[in-house]
Formats: sequence, structure tokens, C-alpha cells
Amino acid sequence: MSKPDRSSDHLAAGTQWLVVWVAFAAGVVAAAHIGKLPPALPEIRAELNVGLVTAGWIASTISATSFALGLFAGAIADRVGHRRVLAFGLSTLAVGSLLGAFAQSGESMLASRFVEGLGFTSCIVAGGAIIARATSYADRRWALGVWAAYMPVGFAGMLMVSALVVERFGWRLLWGMGCVVTLACALIFLFATAGWQRTQIRSTHRDSILRSVGRSVTVPGAVLVALTFGLYAAQHISMMNWLPTYMVEVHGSAALISAGVPALVLAFNAAGSYLGGWAMGRGAPIWFLLTLGSVGMAITEIAMVSEALPDALRLVIACGFGIAGGMIPAAALAAAPVYASSPALIGSMGGLMVMGSNTGQLFGPPVLAAGREYAGSWEGTLGLLLSFAIAAAALSLASRTMERRAARATHLRETVK
Repeated sequence: MSKPDRSSDHLAAGTQWLVVWVAFAAGVVAAAHIGKLPPALPEIRAELNVGLVTAGWIASTISATSFALGLFAGAIADRVGHRRVLAFGLSTLAVGSLLGAFAQSGESMLASRFVEGLGFTSCIVAGGAIIARATSYADRRWALGVWAAYMPVGFAGMLMVSALVVERFGWRLLWGMGCVVTLACALIFLFATAGWQRTQIRSTHRDSILRSVGRSVTVPGAVLVALTFGLYAAQHISMMNWLPTYMVEVHGSAALISAGVPALVLAFNAAGSYLGGWAMGRGAPIWFLLTLGSVGMAITEIAMVSEALPDALRLVIACGFGIAGGMIPAAALAAAPVYASSPALIGSMGGLMVMGSNTGQLFGPPVLAAGREYAGSWEGTLGLLLSFAIAAAALSLASRTMERRAARATHLRETVK
């Protein structure tokens, strides 16, 4: 039998904004390790003599690691402490980046990306839990909505930095810079959160890791949200991966333009996450934002592939795609403390959301590529994308009643502590 869970005592009575922002910075730095790869991949392939298949695995290893280990990483964080796991994650990312800087083969680069994947997963599952613990009930949903922007901010920002550094100095220097910056972030995080940590009564969860996992995956509403998050990720990452190819093949766009458009869409995706956090801070329910984002993605997908519309208008619509999609990770990550049966299970529930997201990231691009091959054109993939969006909207609507029950229980727990 597990010991009594006193962790409801450890959620912040008042929001600790310094803790929130350093945790957000850690998430941005973690996401930058994903964004550094795409501009560098051609040089890596040439220097290490890497084939397309191996290059694909190098690109997807972090998503595969998060897909496989996200839920367990969250349960471990609940068990040993979220601050420790985030610091471990940053340190592991730094080690993986350093190993990659000295890689001499495709296999060694794969190994380094696996290490980075462990670090990335640890940072993300612990970062959301730390923000949930460091915020008051009134601020929590807004803060978690902003937290969801870690991926587009880190990914898009690093896309630009990576392109500039790789062109002038080569990819190995970029990997070395990633190591140094990540270690610096780890030190800042530990220093900034030391005082906050000392004010916390021991808040780790006493159940076994497997029991924590089991308690998370048996919450129907949370599973529906995680599935919605995965369907969003399948659409979003597929579009970001294949949009440059589409622009080159169909419109003959220059390489710089075809790379810049996804970065612009990612910037608007971050704005969508902020918008979602703002709306939740003013009482918007999670299921509503998930549904609104899914419907918005469907509408913009139809317009984006329409040859009847001018390119300038379709670019505006692509930015709308980013905004609509950005509301979904904001809502999904804010769902973790709502559906967790106790605050000490927030990490496990966040791990479920991370696993759902990375399921879509891992399988979405190859599924869309297969759809492109079958249909014979990019326009022929619209039906597949719309099926993802419609399914996401249906799942989020189905979670409505479950969210209301979970939110009432969470609010009661907060008001009586």
C-alpha cells in the first residue's frame, strides 16, 4: 500500500514566476536540440557517409525515444523529484551533443541522438510538472499554455541559428555550442530553483513506477486528450517536414524561402500556444480549445492545398494553421494537472501527453509520405490530413464531460488544502 499522499501541500500558494521562466527556458533549450538538425543534415550525411534511411533515423531518434519512454520518464520524475529529473535531462542533452560533435560514423551519431532523446524526454516531462507545482491554481493554465510554446520557440529559433552557423563554421561547432549552452542553462536552472526547492516539503510519489503508469493510462479523459495531441502532432510535424519539399516540387521555390516558411509557421504556432494559455486563464475549457484547434487545422488545410488561391493568401492561411494548431499543445499540457488524481502524479500524466505527442511526430511524416506516393500528388494527401483533424475534434468533444468531473475534483482539492 502506498503511503498517504501529502503532495497537495506542495503546490505553490503563490506563483513562483522565476521558477516558471527558468523551466520554460530549459524547455526551449531542449527543443533547440531538435531544431539544430534539419539545416545540418545534408553536411552530416556527406561527411559521415550516411544514407537516407540512417539519416531518417537520426532525424526521428529523439521522437522515438520520447514515444517509448515518455510515460515512464514522467513516473520516474514523480518518484525521484521533478527538479532532479530536469537537471539530469539538461546534463544528458549536453553530453549527447558533445558526443555528436565528435561522431565519426552514422552509428555514433545515432547513439548521440539517442542520448539527447533521453535528455529531451526528461526535460519535457519534468518541466511541465515543475510549472504546475510552482503556480497558483489561478495562474496554472495560463502558465502551462505558455509552456507549450517551448517547442516552436526552440525549434524555429534554432533553425535560423543552425543555418547560419553550419554555413560558416560547420555542424560540429554547432553541436559543441549546444553542449555549452545547455550546461549553462542547467546551472542557471539549479541556482534559480534552489530557494524554491528548499521551501517544498518532500513531494515525491510513493507508489511504484509501474503503478503510477497504470493510474495514468486508466484515466479515460486523459487518454482522449493524449490521442488528440498525437493526431495534432501527426498533422503539424508532417506539414513542417514536407512543406519545403512541397514548395520546391510544386512551386519551384528557392531553398531559403522553402525553409523560411516553416519557421514562420512555427512562430505563429508559438503565438497560438500563448493564445490558448490566455484563453484558459480566462476560463476557456480544455476540450473547447482542443476542438477549436482541430477544426481550425482542418479548415486551413483545405485552403492551403487549394490551387485556386494566390500564394500570398495561402501563406497567410499557413500562419493561421500554425495559430490553430498552437492551441492544442497548450490545452493538452494544461490537462495533466487536471486529470492527475493527485498532484504527485502530474509528472506521470504529463508523460502520457508527451507520449501521445511523440506518437504523432514519429508516425505522422512517414504516413503522409506514403499517402503522397499512393495519391500521386500532395493535394491527394488532403483526405488523410482531414481524417486526422476530424478524429481529433471528435475525441476532444468526447472528453468534455470527463474534463468537467476532473476539474471539479481538482478545484475541490485546491480549495481545501
